[in-house]
Amino acid sequence: MSFLQLKKKISEIISLNQEDQELIETFFKHRKVEKNVSLIEFGKTIREAYFINSGYLRYFKILDSGEELIIHLYAPNNFATSLKSFFSGSPSDEIMQTLTDCDLLYISIADLEKMYSTSQKWQYFGRKLMESFLIEKEQRIIDQLSLSGQQKYINLMETNPDIIQNVQVKYLASFLGLQPESLSRIKKQIN
Repeated sequence: MSFLQLKKKISEIISLNQEDQELIETFFKHRKVEKNVSLIEFGKTIREAYFINSGYLRYFKILDSGEELIIHLYAPNNFATSLKSFFSGSPSDEIMQTLTDCDLLYISIADLEKMYSTSQKWQYFGRKLMESFLIEKEQRIIDQLSLSGQQKYINLMETNPDIIQNVQVKYLASFLGLQPESLSRIKKQIN
């Protein structure tokens, strides 16, 4: 089990001393999960947040039509959870599923609150992490509403090329708000 990536990610926001590194190893637990396992199920409350050491996840909603709408695709070195369910304790309206075998670290909401209570540094970390989530979500909404399919694909290629290489076209297309055939045409035009 490796905490190296997590510590590096956290240290991008706050400096970590030995005590902080021990806190991380105390509060985060390790889990290996196989492909196609639901980490978050519809209608269930999620009380864990994940850090992805390796592997890919999809976070999606099943529409009334039965179609899956991909809300987010997660790559290694990212945090993932249902923010609404995790922080409010309400049942999730979405599903989070592994797309590949995954090596994860996770923390419970109770342990996260304990970590926050140890120092203002950890509270600052939590605030900065939430700010980055909000900025990312806002940019995604703006991009979905204002960019063409080709522009959305080019942005994804530039910001997350590993997702394009490791996630099936049907999930990429849903995430980008496209039909798989349209995404295939865009890919041919670009390549």
